[in-house]
Amino acid sequence: MNKDVLLKYAQFARNELETQIGLSLKKLGITENGILDIKKLGDVYVIDGSHNSITVQEFKARESIINNYINNSSFQNVVEEFSYTWFNRIIAIRFMEVHEYFPHGFRVLTSRDGSYEPEILQNVDYIINDLGLSEDTVNNYKSNSKLEELYKYILVNQCKKLSCVIPMLFNDDGKYLEYLLPSNLLSQDSIIRKITDIPEEDFLNDVEVVGWLYQDYVSANREFYRKAKKVTKELIPTLSQVFTPDWIVRYMAENSVGRIWIESYPNSSLKSKMKYYIDDAKQEKEVQEKINEIKYKNVNPKDIKIIEPCCGSGHILVYVFDLLFEMYLELGYEKKSIPSLILEYNLFGLDVDKRAAQLAEFSLLMKARSIDNKFFNEDRFKRPNVYEILDSQSVINYKDNIKGLNFSTKFLDIADYLVNTFKDGKIIGSLLKIKNLNYEDFINEFETVKNNSSLLPAERLILDNLNILIKLAKIADILSKKYDVMITNPPYLGISKIDKNAKEYLIKNYPNSKSDMFAMFMEAGLVSQNGFRAIINPDSWMFLASYYELRSKILSKESIITLA
Repeated sequence: MNKDVLLKYAQFARNELETQIGLSLKKLGITENGILDIKKLGDVYVIDGSHNSITVQEFKARESIINNYINNSSFQNVVEEFSYTWFNRIIAIRFMEVHEYFPHGFRVLTSRDGSYEPEILQNVDYIINDLGLSEDTVNNYKSNSKLEELYKYILVNQCKKLSCVIPMLFNDDGKYLEYLLPSNLLSQDSIIRKITDIPEEDFLNDVEVVGWLYQDYVSANREFYRKAKKVTKELIPTLSQVFTPDWIVRYMAENSVGRIWIESYPNSSLKSKMKYYIDDAKQEKEVQEKINEIKYKNVNPKDIKIIEPCCGSGHILVYVFDLLFEMYLELGYEKKSIPSLILEYNLFGLDVDKRAAQLAEFSLLMKARSIDNKFFNEDRFKRPNVYEILDSQSVINYKDNIKGLNFSTKFLDIADYLVNTFKDGKIIGSLLKIKNLNYEDFINEFETVKNNSSLLPAERLILDNLNILIKLAKIADILSKKYDVMITNPPYLGISKIDKNAKEYLIKNYPNSKSDMFAMFMEAGLVSQNGFRAIINPDSWMFLASYYELRSKILSKESIITLA
């Protein structure tokens, strides 16, 4: 894998996407200097101070962008979010096309014969039904030689099709995204043309290429952000995202997840495949007997629960998937059934970074699809337990909106708890300490009320806008449980610059490790009794006076199995 080529493409794509999306927003009357007034004239809307007019559909997209994004963030942040969404989608589509995962059989971004038009554009007549295209719209674009517009139409509908199986990355919630595609997709220097600079083998060899591209994409701002006087929730993902090299992932996974298996099955053939596994140190007879009492025994792979609380783009989760796959095979499970079992029972991933969580979900799905070619069939498909950690800022006043709706007191109590607990969720992330409440019943009650046929349209809209409560409940459910293994490369982030409320929460809940988030994860309460914590940290916790209590706690209550 040529890392220089990946870096060059990622940085080019970022600049190109941000430039093009900034221009698309300005066409809608949304600029870095504010929102331009707009007037309706006949069937179109005219933007004040310009000669631009936009259609009714574009006007609706404009309103959606203003209400859901511009009113809650800066113009630059919105440009960045839309840019990385399209970057992630393009990288994902490229990975899928070189692996021939599209049911229609055509490449979406390129052509195998190197011709000018992508294969899907050349063969549009064959995919009209598959992608739900309008034959009239296709013929209209073709008869008027509007290839660029036709290709955009196809690409947007391909994304809609993918939203059924890769919802976090290709969800169709924001229909405005189709209006923010770059206008030069078929030109020689477009982000789609340039993606062929990356050797096809890099996409074929491993899904790891997705993680490297993402890190390269966000790396441009890292040094700039480090100089910021205050670390906001928008800066944390870039400051804390560092791709974990492969050997380190293997070392951590093999000595935690792999160790559970070897404890249960000492003669397992898996041991010979784990290059970085380290045998237990020899102990006195008495000590060894006590150790043997707490070792895992006869474990079923379905029962091994693993959490990656800072999962990034999913590199660690993907390798743990490989280890688990070998375990299932060893116990005689049918090969094709294993991917769905792993995603349903074993792996749980969380991250404050939306774009990274999107790619983690994608990476796991691609791993599953590489083993089971019918994985995307309805009876085989399982969505990974990977979630972006959210905050509750948008629903602080939720009670004002649900008066008169038939929610129980128990529901409202849990809703209050979620809203109060997740106020700073985007900063605190997986370090939130969550009560083990009945979140499943909470989710079911919300869905029952929402599906009530007697709801008024206004009430249904209110509940749609409160859907974040369901997402918070799912995240809370994951964080309230204990796991056999917590494995992660946590953020290395001192708390001196972060928001006052989040800082007070962390100091109160992590008094022994309050200086830096990496150390807090060393005592995060996610691991079950006799489970394993596998973590990458700088060595400052081993000698700085500020971590004295942390060292004492580890030495008195835990055991270090192996440390490099």
